[in-house]
Amino acid sequence: MKRYWQVLLAGLFILVIGVTPTLGADANPNNYVVGKLGFYAPTSGDLSGYDTGFNTEVAFGHYFTPNFAIELGIGYFQTEGDVTVVDQTGFTYPAKEKIEVMPFTLSLRASIPIITRLELYGIGGIGGYYVYDRIELNHYYNGYYHDHISDDKTEFGWHLGGGLNYNISRNFFVGAEFKYVWLTANLYGQDVNLGGVRGTGNFGFRF
Repeated sequence: MKRYWQVLLAGLFILVIGVTPTLGADANPNNYVVGKLGFYAPTSGDLSGYDTGFNTEVAFGHYFTPNFAIELGIGYFQTEGDVTVVDQTGFTYPAKEKIEVMPFTLSLRASIPIITRLELYGIGGIGGYYVYDRIELNHYYNGYYHDHISDDKTEFGWHLGGGLNYNISRNFFVGAEFKYVWLTANLYGQDVNLGGVRGTGNFGFRF
């Protein structure tokens, strides 16, 4: 997934370059950039026993009204778990599976103020998800060492969630967000449900 981290960093660089000329140009900010860092917890039966993994996202948003925005995001999340691999002869051996996902998402976000500086919001949308699966095999069979097998797919999914923002100032805010992701990927010829919760702590800048 190294090259996909490079894409993520490139996306962040493009966002920074794109917004820098406009900083401070508008007394009423109608755009924002937000960084999100947290966890991905798979909840489907297909990933029962898999670890809670790392999750991150960078998003750019545009306000159509003070309480309604559209948001474009690029991110990464992953999980790992122990599996048993069965070969064509029926022989089984233990292995370690790591599933990495890179989402490109489009979301609608609606917010309402609760008290001074504090706002509650709901978020939902769709996305394209690049899924890379790698199974590390650690067993000898008939004199051969099985190194690893891998598969990758690009699938569509959707998400729904909500969050809370605290406005430090007109331009800066911090918050927390939870989204449930509905996603199924066909890996090694079988559909795997990757549904789960993406939870993050957020730091954002309006401009």
